[in-house]
Amino acid sequence: MDNNNNTGQMPDYMGMSRTMPNSMEAEVAVLGSMLIAPEAASLALSALNFDGAFYRGAHQTIFNAMLELNPGKSEAALDPVVLADHLERSGHLDEVGGRAYLSQLMDSVPTEANIEHYVEIVREKAILRKLISACALSMDKCYEADNARDVLDAIGQCIFDITSMNQTKEIMDIRSLAYDALDYLNKLMKGDQEVLGLRTGYDFDRLITGLKPGELFVLAARPSIGKTALAMNMALNIALSDPPVPVGIFSLEMPARQLVLRFICSLTNVTMKEFRKNQLSNDQWRSVMETVDKLGSSTILIDDTGAIDILELRAKARRMKANHDVKAIFIDYLQLIKGQVRGNASRENEVAMISGSLKAMAKELNIPVVVLAQLNRQAEQQGDVPKLSNLRESGAIEQDADVVALLHRDRKQQYDQKDGDEGKPLPAEVIIAKNRNGGTGTVDLLFFPAYTRFENVANMPDENATEG
Repeated sequence: MDNNNNTGQMPDYMGMSRTMPNSMEAEVAVLGSMLIAPEAASLALSALNFDGAFYRGAHQTIFNAMLELNPGKSEAALDPVVLADHLERSGHLDEVGGRAYLSQLMDSVPTEANIEHYVEIVREKAILRKLISACALSMDKCYEADNARDVLDAIGQCIFDITSMNQTKEIMDIRSLAYDALDYLNKLMKGDQEVLGLRTGYDFDRLITGLKPGELFVLAARPSIGKTALAMNMALNIALSDPPVPVGIFSLEMPARQLVLRFICSLTNVTMKEFRKNQLSNDQWRSVMETVDKLGSSTILIDDTGAIDILELRAKARRMKANHDVKAIFIDYLQLIKGQVRGNASRENEVAMISGSLKAMAKELNIPVVVLAQLNRQAEQQGDVPKLSNLRESGAIEQDADVVALLHRDRKQQYDQKDGDEGKPLPAEVIIAKNRNGGTGTVDLLFFPAYTRFENVANMPDENATEG
């Protein structure tokens, strides 16, 4: 068999057939170094452990055999005699050029000192080949697909996968990991912001220790309880923190302008009723202008596409991350997202697919994703505080979420408010019902319906305290 076989040749597109990027010299140098030095073998086995790392098929076969002989990637010598025997037993020895070629590999490298440089060249060429293949495959999909959004999502996922290949990780032993963990725990006890997640500004931060990268945070409530208000307050607190943090928002229910009007009312303690009646004082108007300037200097990205499907949402989230480096994404709300399901799949299956995709998105982008969700009617009929079992339409939401917070208050109290009481707060509570990496519990808050704002009870003066 031809031992010069390659792992891939670029297809002929638009009359251009070209050899894929490669460096035979670097590939030979990597394999030769691995055969003469355990340290070189350990480094290469870790850095090049992915499909298609080597352009020449024989080289990939040899590398795969080395990996089979040393799956732990420890600094053990790769004996050429043992390697040849392993290749012979698997029927690949003649394919790679026989024992003579293995000896030739060893003789081709006088020293393994430059192994890191050799490995980097091989990695770079492999990444370029994968990018070319992805582009070629994308062209095929564009001609064959009926849905452009499916193609965009597939391309976006492919590019992210290739990007992650360029992020190599060193093998670490337990000693360094243990001391690193001790340092983390020490910082955690001291409340060091370096190890805490993004601070929401509310007292339940002490239970969840902030919103953490890769986590899915579900905030659930019945309609008209204030879950949108609380989520947007959290987004504002993060975006306007010191230093400011870029935040992305998908508002499926509320237009972007209405959302911004809520922001202004929440930050200035001015109601929409006062705007409509033109009752603002000079100080209030000055506060509004300052708030608009503050919002204008922040990075809050809003997409108000209604009934967006999950593939489009993920594609837009990737662009938010790539173009603006958003550190958190808020979605209002889960049940309004359209899923990608086939056949006669139930709504429960669709919601399960959506929640699983949102969790995958949080891990892929390595940022916290906060998604709002509806509770079913039983949350009110049972005459008690809501429970995890009240999550509407799918138990998969509970399974996929890292944190589930249930917002609860007596809605009747708001309806019973008299004229002139609009600015008074109402009691509310956030129940941390699930916390994969911490404790659960209930935190009391105060809700100002007129300003669509939540406050910590401890932040309010005594005259604003309420019973309940």
